Amino acid sequence: MIFGVWPERLTVAGLIATAVVLYSSFSWGLPASRYNSPDEAANAYFAGRLAQGQTLAAPVPLNNKLPAPIIHPRSTVVVQGNLVPASFLGWPLLAGAWGRIFGAGWLPFLTPLGAILGLLCFYSIIRELFDRRTAVISTMLLVFLPAYWYYHARSLFHNALFFDLLLASAWFMLQSLRQQKSWYYLGAGLAVGLAVAVRTSEIFWILSSGLLWLVLSWRQVKPRYLPLLGLGALLGFAPVLWANYAVYGQVLSVGYRAGLKFPLSDLRATTSLLGELILPFGFHPRAILSNTYNYLLGLSWWWAVLATGGLAWLLARWRGLSSEQRAFTLKGFLACLWLVVLYGSWSFHDNPDPQAITLGTSYVRYWLPLYAFLLWPAGAFLSWLWGLKAGWLRAAVAGLVGVYTILSFTLVFYDPQEGLLKIRANIKRFEQVGRAVQQATEPESVIVSGNTEKNYWPERQEIVSLLNPSDYQTVRQLLEAGTPVYRFHPTWSPPDLRYMNERQLAQAGLKLAPVRLGFEDHSLYKFLPL
Repeated sequence: MIFGVWPERLTVAGLIATAVVLYSSFSWGLPASRYNSPDEAANAYFAGRLAQGQTLAAPVPLNNKLPAPIIHPRSTVVVQGNLVPASFLGWPLLAGAWGRIFGAGWLPFLTPLGAILGLLCFYSIIRELFDRRTAVISTMLLVFLPAYWYYHARSLFHNALFFDLLLASAWFMLQSLRQQKSWYYLGAGLAVGLAVAVRTSEIFWILSSGLLWLVLSWRQVKPRYLPLLGLGALLGFAPVLWANYAVYGQVLSVGYRAGLKFPLSDLRATTSLLGELILPFGFHPRAILSNTYNYLLGLSWWWAVLATGGLAWLLARWRGLSSEQRAFTLKGFLACLWLVVLYGSWSFHDNPDPQAITLGTSYVRYWLPLYAFLLWPAGAFLSWLWGLKAGWLRAAVAGLVGVYTILSFTLVFYDPQEGLLKIRANIKRFEQVGRAVQQATEPESVIVSGNTEKNYWPERQEIVSLLNPSDYQTVRQLLEAGTPVYRFHPTWSPPDLRYMNERQLAQAGLKLAPVRLGFEDHSLYKFLPL
């Protein structure tokens, strides 16, 4: 490697171009309305509505005729008869604006292109705080970081774009300290406001890091410009406040808590609610240790080796760091610690196999800032080794980066459960099944789906599950109103289907009749009145 100015610029440009092509290639040739998770499907649906000039909330007239609004897929809720997101509104709003300008077909490419912003800011921050060589190596490691790669490719989650915007805010903050210009404060606030809009639940650790930044950097801060920081944050987040009110009827609805209210007149209730928002999963040390071992050490051990080596090198040289470098490091460590406690205390399983440790599990995308932050000490360590100018050390550095890239590529693409190639195959299968289901059902029909809405929503209305006896009465009401209702379910044997009809459905005046068997291990059944 040569780390002169022009070779450096060409290297960084090549890395970013390579990253964008790699990340966006996953979406090439995939069906436009099929996704592997309910979060992705919901984000695509609502962003697509905005891109086509429709409102975010989608009317579901059938729900207005039922005692309970049970017609909706996962990752959505029904508010005042409208289908609305159950997650944060920032991503659909940004993506909808993007799709409105460039066309709905470009929605999957917003996040891969957002990597341009994230990688440039990451590179610029490390270069200004350390040196060119450290910045180039650290950026190379970030490009091929499994979590960063995977969630920029699976581009309809919130987390990757959130992190890119967070990096932009950090760059603006660094510039505001160095150049003392008002517009950098405004830019930092705008970027952090947009980041919080995309993923609102992260606001508390972002605020904590921001306050630590103010304390550690107070001598460089221009207090008269701080209102511009707040103004920028408000401008970035204002569309979400407006959309929350329009969609949920509450300005402060937060993420999955539709209609959230802060009971300001009751201090104890407000304090309890804030505690729930700050640490919503409590504090569970055993879960933290288990999840740290599984997802920070075991899943991509090559990252863990580099990160551990980088941290050891950093601690050994701590006294030699500048105050600015120390402040940056302490802020990052605080954020990492918070993320470990916050999400490590959560015990859940996205994968049907509860023992599976995969990139597709939520811990990985929630810990994306942590994975990325711990790469720059590794980059600094490798840069130091390169600077010793021993041929064998340079060969070792190049070999380490090469092995890191190959192992990351293998995990991202070839993981047998949730690698990108497996996800592509799943999505193509969903499309085939969806077409067959659409051919076998009426356009106005409703399907009880379980977790299979990926096959046919939004082309067909959906009920996730029938949990209560009253839900079966709701199905009976739909049939009486002339709405066909189907159930897509793992195939029952004839005795099991007979049991369902005679013991469970007969009480509601219903029965199930097979329509089409053999969608691999699922079949389509139709509800009929007795």
